[in-house]
Amino acid sequence: MDRSDVDWRGYWSALPTPFTPDGSADEDALRALVDLYVRQGVHGLLFNGSTGEWVAQTGAERRRLAEVAVEAVAGRVPLAVGVTSPRLDEACALAAHAERAGADAVLAAPAPGLRPTPAELRAYYEEVFSASGLPAWLYNFPQDAATNVTPGQLRELVELPNVVAVKQSTPDVREFLATVEAVGERAVVFGHMLSRLGLALIEAGYGGDGHFGSGMLLGARQPEFFERAWKGDRDGALAIVETHDALMERLRGDASDGYNWRYGGMQASLKAAMNVLGQPGGAPRRPKLPITDPAALDAIRESLRAAELEVVA
Repeated sequence: MDRSDVDWRGYWSALPTPFTPDGSADEDALRALVDLYVRQGVHGLLFNGSTGEWVAQTGAERRRLAEVAVEAVAGRVPLAVGVTSPRLDEACALAAHAERAGADAVLAAPAPGLRPTPAELRAYYEEVFSASGLPAWLYNFPQDAATNVTPGQLRELVELPNVVAVKQSTPDVREFLATVEAVGERAVVFGHMLSRLGLALIEAGYGGDGHFGSGMLLGARQPEFFERAWKGDRDGALAIVETHDALMERLRGDASDGYNWRYGGMQASLKAAMNVLGQPGGAPRRPKLPITDPAALDAIRESLRAAELEVVA
């Protein structure tokens, strides 16, 4: 397989996993969230990536919730299921289950906490992805996995039989561009494309296929950025970029650790914003903590209002 076997591009949302305040998985909220994002025009979905808090779930929960997500999507957009795990046997079992459940793809980051050598990393991906016949995403997120997969390593890994795409989440723009250069002819490459840089790449035909975002706080405007860029509506696309960048600057701050946001953890911050917009964000699961400080919640509301979003809670 290679990029010619799929037609993935545009804005894909990394779904948060809604939990109740007591920590239970909220299946109805997950279904409602999937339906909302599909109705807002998302081009694809990822379940149980970093945004999905997979680390707080048991293997049985991950399998059950993947089934719920597949059911809710009902083939309307492509759905990738994250199968990352520090345990090789569990990652393989999750990949095999994703195929049985009806997912369209699997995605895996390097096993967190293991700091693999290049040989170990290749062996890990060979075994995990061979457990399924689905197209596969390589996921580089060094801020989370503590392992940076270099463009040179990605060039080798995209030669694995069912790898067709790379989710490049490094904060280093140079590394994203080097990834496009290294693997873009063979694999789909997603990175920080909802940006001025992304628009320039689309206009130039340079490469880069799409953007994975955590949730969809701007709703239909996020996939609309790509629709406008593909049609040559530069001004319309730039207006969305400016709104998106301003909102994320207010919510993330300097994000000095490359992960958590200004007012709390990444997942907790996203869910707090979703909840005040009336979206089914739910709560994070411990040890992640919800944002309860009234001043922080007021600041989140003001950030959303500044992006011309209707706050309902």
